[in-house]
Amino acid sequence: MLSPLRNRFGIPGVISVIALVFAMLGGAYAANNSSGGKATASAKGKPGPRGKTGKTGPAGPQGPAGAQGPAGAKGDTGAKGDKGDTGNTGTAGVSGTSAEAVSFAGNQHGCVEGGVEVKSAKPTVFVCNGTNGTDGEDGETGFTEALPSGAIETGVLRIPTGFVGDGVSFNIPLAVPIAGDHVVFYKTVENPSPAPSECDDGAEPPASLAHPEADAGYLCIFLPIGTGETNPVLAVSNPGTATNDEGAGMTGFAARASSITSATWAVGGP
Repeated sequence: MLSPLRNRFGIPGVISVIALVFAMLGGAYAANNSSGGKATASAKGKPGPRGKTGKTGPAGPQGPAGAQGPAGAKGDTGAKGDKGDTGNTGTAGVSGTSAEAVSFAGNQHGCVEGGVEVKSAKPTVFVCNGTNGTDGEDGETGFTEALPSGAIETGVLRIPTGFVGDGVSFNIPLAVPIAGDHVVFYKTVENPSPAPSECDDGAEPPASLAHPEADAGYLCIFLPIGTGETNPVLAVSNPGTATNDEGAGMTGFAARASSITSATWAVGGP
């Protein structure tokens, strides 16, 4: 076995090879028996080349939204911006047209009594005048010569003591005198019956001392006495007759009484 080595390397070379083999065996033995049987590298090896970067995997599902963070601090006011350019001047408006109208007369343009033609309107407009109304009836004068039939006038009667007469003048004269049988006396105090129909028109308020009434052609005298008292008025006469006939004249009447008498009266136009 040594002959080939000796022939190739010579004696010194063979010795060197043997020494190298024993050195390697001794190192291996020492490594096998140290550190619990674990081999220890006596020198750091040279790192190999870096491997290629792998491909990126697909994106995972989106996670849930996180809680809202606190509001950030208010930022500083920004600098004032530059003034903008002046806008363009607007188009001038169109001048309006003044109203222009001309009146016309007669039956034309659909109007009977004329009207006004508004020429400034587009289209032209015709405004008609109103038709003339019919004349009203002539009114009566303000002065009444005689009390109209059915109308009444009223007054107060006052006679002093003892067979003394008193005269009453009608503010508005009657058209004709009133006969004695159309003079009615009504005792107003403690009288359960209403006034005679000739002295009460039946409407509210009823006839009374404070509200005397009379039918057409009647003179009604309302006395403030009771039913058991004697009528103090002796006579009511027409002063327009020579014999003072009972009744009332066209301008008034006269009354006589046996005691102080106060009364109200109403006369209805005949």
